[in-house]
Amino acid sequence: MKFLNQINYVIEYIVIKFFYVMFFTVLINIILRYIFNINFIFMQELVMYMHAFIFLIGVSICLKEDSHVRIDIISNKLNDRHRKIIEIIGLTFLIIPFCIFVIYESSSMITRSWIMSESSGEPGGLPFVYILKSSIYLFSLLIFIQTVNKLFGYK
Repeated sequence: MKFLNQINYVIEYIVIKFFYVMFFTVLINIILRYIFNINFIFMQELVMYMHAFIFLIGVSICLKEDSHVRIDIISNKLNDRHRKIIEIIGLTFLIIPFCIFVIYESSSMITRSWIMSESSGEPGGLPFVYILKSSIYLFSLLIFIQTVNKLFGYK
């Protein structure tokens, strides 16, 4: 449990740093484009990459903090015991199979991308598309880890 909590702490730290990098990259990009009439494709793609990483990595943080979207129409009327049972069923039979499915279905795409060292189709773009696609694995793995962490917390 302590190890999983440390992973969560590191992930939160990384997401915050990615956000700051993305924010300052957008500011620099705006200044360069509208004041100096200079445009760099790699900077635009870097913003897209950071946004994707923030979203994909940040989902596990939302799950940890229970700040994810859920339908509370029914659960507000239930007592804590029934909410806990529904939460355990949802984590076990919905989220864990979803993570396994995403990893399984994306494996061939990510493997092909790594084999061919896929890069941007834009001239001057970033040559790291395979790293961006690999974040799908990270997304699924972090959600899986957080789900296991939550399930062990429901003893």
